[in-house]
Amino acid sequence: MIVRFNFNGKEISSQSGFTILKALSYVGIDIMHLCYYKLERVKDFDENIDNDLLRCKLCLIKVKKKGEEEYSFKYACNEIVENGMEIISNDEEIIEYRKSLLKAILYMHKPFCDKCNSYYNCKLKKYIDFYQLKIERFDGDDDSKLEEIKNIIDSLDLDENIKIDYDKCINCGVCDRYKSISGYKSMIVDLCPTKVFRVDRKINDNEKQIEYKKIDSFCIGCNKLCECSYFYDDKKIIDIQSPELKKYGICDFGRGMLYYSNKTFEYPLINGIEDDFNKAKDLFHKFLEEIDKKEVLAIASSLYNIEDLEAFNDFIYSLGITNFIYKKNIIKTTSDVIRENYTNINKYSSKKYKYTLNEIDNINNFNKFIILEDPLFEIDNTMDIIQKNRRNYIVFTSYPSILAYNSYLAFPIAGFGEFEGEYIDSHGKNKFVKSFLEKNKNRLEFKNLIKYLYL
Repeated sequence: MIVRFNFNGKEISSQSGFTILKALSYVGIDIMHLCYYKLERVKDFDENIDNDLLRCKLCLIKVKKKGEEEYSFKYACNEIVENGMEIISNDEEIIEYRKSLLKAILYMHKPFCDKCNSYYNCKLKKYIDFYQLKIERFDGDDDSKLEEIKNIIDSLDLDENIKIDYDKCINCGVCDRYKSISGYKSMIVDLCPTKVFRVDRKINDNEKQIEYKKIDSFCIGCNKLCECSYFYDDKKIIDIQSPELKKYGICDFGRGMLYYSNKTFEYPLINGIEDDFNKAKDLFHKFLEEIDKKEVLAIASSLYNIEDLEAFNDFIYSLGITNFIYKKNIIKTTSDVIRENYTNINKYSSKKYKYTLNEIDNINNFNKFIILEDPLFEIDNTMDIIQKNRRNYIVFTSYPSILAYNSYLAFPIAGFGEFEGEYIDSHGKNKFVKSFLEKNKNRLEFKNLIKYLYL
């Protein structure tokens, strides 16, 4: 059911049952607040925690309901929208009230806003600049809440890449509320209004701070393909975040970026040593000519885009190899809400393939392999297979793995961000990704590498 109400003289439509704060957020209107955030994945979460924190009280508004003659003070995070409701959020009385609250919060904040790199990602900075408040330094120490806050943060068991600056904390209560949501604890990086948390993934300890770019795309951690934003320089992905103003965020698995690798190589490995492409190309054809097709197992990771998976499928089919499996990477988690899922390959995308998704009963029956690998790729008893079949297989991979270094041939292929291609989510919807990393001429998409090898 749709309800309509008036906000600062403008008519707004909303789903019934929404709070005023939530209803306005859906149309891009920000009522000042620091403590409220609610996930929308109702099917996945059974939250018994009261939503009404009312901790910062900055979302004070004036409300006049249908049939009432006078406005009354309400909090936008705690008042449900109704038909005919009239709302005022910017009169002088409300503004003075918010200024006084912001000054009180600033006093407890130990501010250093002039040097902080969070800038307007920090809501507090955004609001104090909006009201042109003077920032006064906090001279004393108030550790009364610090231990409590640290205990809450410790209970989140955050990824080691997430760094914490407690001086920025204003005790808003958001992290306390979300510590109980299994599988989405790392979302606190996005939710924290004063950016107490930041992601620091240093590839090299001597690496200088650089400016990162941002692109909106989707997470390829599993076949849900949730929308997200990537931060990157020209050559590698630095971080993944939940998009702004979206109903829900990226889970802990997705934010962990386990399926991306910033370790790359540019030239083929021949018996574990980088060598010339033309030499590797000749050895590639020699390997295929000498193999017994019945003794070869082809294994394709499911993490690549549809075009590359189809190219691998057609490549194996053209060789006459009949032993073929798609390795469906399993998300392993203790989360109550993120069930075991399979990355990217599903009943919709698999319809395009000639081969089934059945697992091979005994992988030890084979002595030659052709493998399309990714950073999550894991074969049962991987090390045993490597030791038994060392130098007896070919790998196509986006990163230099232990599997690649023990192969007969390993060809570098483009990883996520370097190619353009489609994925199909668990609902059958096509998702297209644009290349946004600097292209390396030696790291082709798999489909183009195969063309090169047969030229």
